[in-house]
Amino acid sequence: MDIYTIIVLVLFFVTSFINVNIYREWGDKISKRAIDAFFASPSGAVASAESTPVFLPIVGMLIGIFCGYFLYRWMFKKVSFFNIKSPVGNFFKLAIGVFVLFTFIRGGYGRATLNPSKAYYSEETFYNHAAVNTQWSFLRDFFAESTKLKNPYNYYADQKEIRDKLRPAFQSQPDSAVEVLSTTRPNVVIIMLESFVGDLIQSLGGEKGITPHMEELIKDGILFDHIYSAADRSDKGMVAVLSGFPAQGPESIIKYIDKHENMPAIGQEFDHAGYETSFYHGGQSEFYNFKSYMLTHGMSRVVDNANFELDAERASWGVYDHVVFNQMIKDFRKEKQPFFSTIFTLINHEPFELKHGYKFGNATNADKFRSTANYTDSAVFDFINKAKKEAWYKNTLFVIVADHGHRLPSEKWELFHPNRFHIPLIFFGDVIKPEYRGKIFNRIGNQTDLAATLLTQLKLPTDRYHWSRDLFNPTTPQIAFYNSKDAFGVITPQQAVSFDNVGRIINYRSNKEYPAGKTDSLLNIGKAYYQDVYREFLKY
Repeated sequence: MDIYTIIVLVLFFVTSFINVNIYREWGDKISKRAIDAFFASPSGAVASAESTPVFLPIVGMLIGIFCGYFLYRWMFKKVSFFNIKSPVGNFFKLAIGVFVLFTFIRGGYGRATLNPSKAYYSEETFYNHAAVNTQWSFLRDFFAESTKLKNPYNYYADQKEIRDKLRPAFQSQPDSAVEVLSTTRPNVVIIMLESFVGDLIQSLGGEKGITPHMEELIKDGILFDHIYSAADRSDKGMVAVLSGFPAQGPESIIKYIDKHENMPAIGQEFDHAGYETSFYHGGQSEFYNFKSYMLTHGMSRVVDNANFELDAERASWGVYDHVVFNQMIKDFRKEKQPFFSTIFTLINHEPFELKHGYKFGNATNADKFRSTANYTDSAVFDFINKAKKEAWYKNTLFVIVADHGHRLPSEKWELFHPNRFHIPLIFFGDVIKPEYRGKIFNRIGNQTDLAATLLTQLKLPTDRYHWSRDLFNPTTPQIAFYNSKDAFGVITPQQAVSFDNVGRIINYRSNKEYPAGKTDSLLNIGKAYYQDVYREFLKY
């Protein structure tokens, strides 16, 4: 019993304290996704952990294990019930123990068995998450029926009803599209910024002075100031941007090669149109299956950490962004035009590591985050300034977008809040018609809408991207969707509402004066949206 108790205590307190750090960063409890992420990239997980306090959790675990073992020894010595030695007494102990254990496992003897929603009691998501037993939640997630087989958004039995509810969100007049480019065959460079939440950019209502160069690009480019990411992680953001496919809550389609290779991506459209195609990332492109996704979706060349010299300047996650940008400049000089390239930055990620000093200091994670965002801002601006000296620049469109938002630097947006998902979308370059430069499109849209928006401007096929809409079309409905592992939200100009799919409760409303019936109707669109998205995920 001693060895068993020690093992249980160690597992209990290790998962408890790991959960504290995971929840602080992700807004979710420890789950199978965290374990998958660790085994996919142990070095990346360690790098992320470097931004979290280590000493106190270790001390806390040791104290908890010691106190738990002391209590166990005391109970077995002092409580007579545990010291019964007769066979009959041991039988009754076993019977009582099995009965109590089964009762706790089942959650009583009502019709409904134990599930997380039984622990939910508050309108505050944090309190509900805290009320759910961490170890039980983790084991349930780990051993539950595969989410590859079952739709967690099972609200409507009739597919026609789902289509009817979604129709208002996707109806538009194609002949109302606006052409903002002077050519339909520009070079296209998508710059996907790690964790670049709207709070980093003054023009999006964020803090002043963190990204001054982004403000300069906005003045000469096109800004969409109400764009929201599909989810909260990079694997989902990548698919949302390049495939126009929404996030799938507890799942991520890019993890499954047999699924993601059957979905469309804009790299294929560029490849079919005769473009040279490439993907750049300073880290390991195998992370989250990025490499397989790129190579099966029209990207003829993948450049990552392994392509750089051993003495290249590196951080924990890989080669510094400015080094990768410089390599792109060199490669594009030899690239046949037109070309399409995507770069995914990495320095603005935990542990927010900079070798040349932190402009905003490094006393807190928020200050580190401001500093790495400022570095990223400078790296992007330097890349574009160098590009201006190249022959290919005049015929190039730069698209700047984030993979997802972040809780930093404000540290006040929980995972259900729309501001956590608010991100930039900027078009920049000489190929933009002069009358559109400096223009701000004050319309609500999604990260997933970039695919159709970009392809429409280039007069390339968009029919395979039915979840994506043209943001330049004034008749496109103003609505955005976002989700995390257990919740989803819907945003319109009149209301933003978030729904906990586990507790089946509304956990956020931006406009409490908005009629309840209209809020419910909006929520029903979100339910239909994610049920149909997940149906498609299962079908792939």
